[in-house]
Amino acid sequence: MKHLTPIRTDSLCVLISVYHPYRWIAPHTWKMIQTFWPNHPPVFFCGLTSEEAGELPHIPVQEGHLPRVWADFVFDAAARLRADGFEAVYFFLEDHMPLDVCHELNLNTLLPALLNTLPASYIALMGWDNKRFATRAGPVLPAEQHRLKHLTTEKAPRFHLHPSLFRMDALIECLEALKKHDKPNPWGFEKLSDKLDAPISKDFKESCYQICGSELALNKPCSQKLFMETAGHWFFRRVMSLVPMAYQFGFGKQFFKFIGFDDFFYNGPFPMFYSGVMAAGKINPFFTKHLKRRNTPIFDNLLQEIREREGQ
Repeated sequence: MKHLTPIRTDSLCVLISVYHPYRWIAPHTWKMIQTFWPNHPPVFFCGLTSEEAGELPHIPVQEGHLPRVWADFVFDAAARLRADGFEAVYFFLEDHMPLDVCHELNLNTLLPALLNTLPASYIALMGWDNKRFATRAGPVLPAEQHRLKHLTTEKAPRFHLHPSLFRMDALIECLEALKKHDKPNPWGFEKLSDKLDAPISKDFKESCYQICGSELALNKPCSQKLFMETAGHWFFRRVMSLVPMAYQFGFGKQFFKFIGFDDFFYNGPFPMFYSGVMAAGKINPFFTKHLKRRNTPIFDNLLQEIREREGQ
């Protein structure tokens, strides 16, 4: 882990992959980035032709025919960005947009600096303090290191595709391995890359971290709210232990819906909804409910398009 080469952390960009059937989401994601992260690094969408991308800042696919292989077009885009001098990258899918004001200082300066000082190859913005993740993925660093969790255990969520900060070389190495995998798509990326025996450099695999959102969010929770959230997360995980029994008795899906497994907004430096706009190939109803609860005009156009697409 100590062998990671220092990088220029000011050579930072954002890369967003676009699955062709979900291309309608990309302009909304771009709008939310401009609204909630106005001083963002250079942003690039990939996976589209220039005609499809329109006014989106983008790296066009080399081949426009469909279907497109996700690993190929993301690898090509990342390789081009590296050739252009970018050494660090926030990488995520088109349907994980910021949903509130980002902590720009932490995103633009503090977290990129940690790539060298920890050092780190990957820092997940979906932190270990969210209700969906158990806390047994590794040790939590002290407060002066912002309580990041070092992902050291076998089932730790390394190189996952919630919005995350990568060293560009680490992302490219993950994508090179994925190009040889039988499922060269986002699902395959996570299934391959988070394993301890993944065909990825040991230095990269041993230098993965998750943030603690309550430490790095712009709007930090007060002590009372933090206590309630921590207690709520503990209770949620106890309830989750009943899931195998629920499936055994034939009401597993209903149980998941009842406990709100996918209904979760995460407040970190990049505030996001856990499952994004899409879930299992359909518009995520929990995401839609969240936007309606917020009742904020900035989401009106997105909600209108969701209503139109649900009516098709």
